[in-house]
Amino acid sequence: MRIPAKYRQLTFVSAMSILFTFIMSGIMTYVLEGGFIPHFMSLWMRDWGVAFLIAFGLNFFLPVRIRRFASRFNRSKAVSTVVYAFAISLIMSLILSFVLTAVAAHGFIPGFASHWMSAWSIAFSIVFVLNFFLPQLVGRFVAMLIAKPAEARASSYHPEGMKTA
Repeated sequence: MRIPAKYRQLTFVSAMSILFTFIMSGIMTYVLEGGFIPHFMSLWMRDWGVAFLIAFGLNFFLPVRIRRFASRFNRSKAVSTVVYAFAISLIMSLILSFVLTAVAAHGFIPGFASHWMSAWSIAFSIVFVLNFFLPQLVGRFVAMLIAKPAEARASSYHPEGMKTA
């Protein structure tokens, strides 16, 4: 069974947020906790849950606004793509690294700002690279899951004209 086309955006944002935060939170947990410690997996899953909630919300409203901003740099598609990737990476990495640093430190400790900026520099690198290839991969995956209009009509009605349950 395929997903109806009207849920394409929700499916894309969900898949993008899941994959994006899974990768980023794993690397950030490794960095913030000092490597593969005995309870690394439980900390990673905690951080992934927190990061997913934030990224899911950001992925709904940020891309449209940042694309509008990036389109002002209409010299070429490549320039606007780099501006878009830079801007969205900057905003998302600042927010996610701030929250993940606060969670890892169990609050705002002395020297929090330096820990955060150190984590942000790593987070920005991860997010910037992911923003170049991950949306295309997730877009192709979502396209395979979405029903084409003819399929949706055919699968929602029984051949005799009666709607199926």
